Amino acid sequence: MNWKPVGEQDRIQSLDIMRGIAIFGILLVNMKSFSGPDSPIRALSYEYFDEPYNVWTNVLLEFFVQGNFITMFSFLFGFGIVLMAERAAAKNKRFVPVFLRRQFVLLLFGILHVLFFWYGDILIMYAIVGLFMLIFYRLNKKVLIIMGFLLITVYSLFMTTLTYDYWSSGAAITYQNAQNELYEQEIAQSIQIYSNGTYVEIMKERIHEWGDLNRYFLFFIAGLLPMFLFGAYAAKKRTFTNRGLWRLWLLTLILGPGSKSFAVIFFSNKGEDWRYETAMSWGYEFGGAMMSIFYICSIVLLYRSGVCKRLFNFFQFTGRMAFTNYLTQSIIATTIFYSYGLGLYGKFGPLVGVILACVIFSIQVIFSKWWMKRYYTGPLEWVWRSLTYGRKQRFKRNEISNS
Repeated sequence: MNWKPVGEQDRIQSLDIMRGIAIFGILLVNMKSFSGPDSPIRALSYEYFDEPYNVWTNVLLEFFVQGNFITMFSFLFGFGIVLMAERAAAKNKRFVPVFLRRQFVLLLFGILHVLFFWYGDILIMYAIVGLFMLIFYRLNKKVLIIMGFLLITVYSLFMTTLTYDYWSSGAAITYQNAQNELYEQEIAQSIQIYSNGTYVEIMKERIHEWGDLNRYFLFFIAGLLPMFLFGAYAAKKRTFTNRGLWRLWLLTLILGPGSKSFAVIFFSNKGEDWRYETAMSWGYEFGGAMMSIFYICSIVLLYRSGVCKRLFNFFQFTGRMAFTNYLTQSIIATTIFYSYGLGLYGKFGPLVGVILACVIFSIQVIFSKWWMKRYYTGPLEWVWRSLTYGRKQRFKRNEISNS
């Protein structure tokens, strides 16, 4: 019996819904980087877009979105790795060679994404973290959940302690004006290149920014790996009672929104002392992971109850072609903001970015529904699967598989 991707009838609908929701959340976050130089703007000690509506848009994005959906996707990747390994075992096929090919193809997509479209790619990191899962995917589910929780807690404490030490020592305040000047220069340079530069100039800047963003890639791995482990745990456990989900929902409600609330409380202290930045660090690292699990529990409980069924159906279509939608978001957004498109880079604040993200995602929902009625999978998913399994997969509906 041939080993091939999971069939349409065997898909877990709640996972597709989560993928669709995660893709929307990731777009909301990424839009700030698509539309302007978000990294240096975030590093400033003051609000670059200081209009009240933009300030509060930022606060709400930090609380409800930032760090919550990249971790949800990490959970889904971990879940998928275990499912893939179980299908291979059930058909007496070798898992590791095919999985390595899968990750290599994902890595190539990520490299192409960075080179030709956007520096904020996450596919390269998922490809690398996925390789680490070869060490862990066979472990007992209890070991996975314990390791995941210990790792995210230790990592979050480490990052928060570094932030606290830097700010409480007075170094951040001492060098604040000089640092702000450097960030302002970086912002001006970035706006000039992306809004007026040639494609080659933009490519060079994009590669440079990717290098800056990923110079501490080991920290990124330590931050994402726990969610891969949580996803692997969930795939091995598979069956969750509503009672158990409600308990986990309540726990993560306390740990997720509870952790993130401190950054909101101390927002007025931004750039003045250690409180805001320390709270932001803990909220992003630990709070983001717990918030994503809180969202996952909420989605599953709502799905089981039948509430929001029609809304979930829309997310299910976008989730089934999440890979295609993720990459096309970069193509659409960079065409809007870069010089080879409309050249609107740096001209709009967070609120306009949120509105535009909603418009783009709404178009993707409509397109995904239309596409999935005619094809078994998204176009880039088809390429990824065909290269992973070494044979052409079914594409058009009513088409006979070549596998």
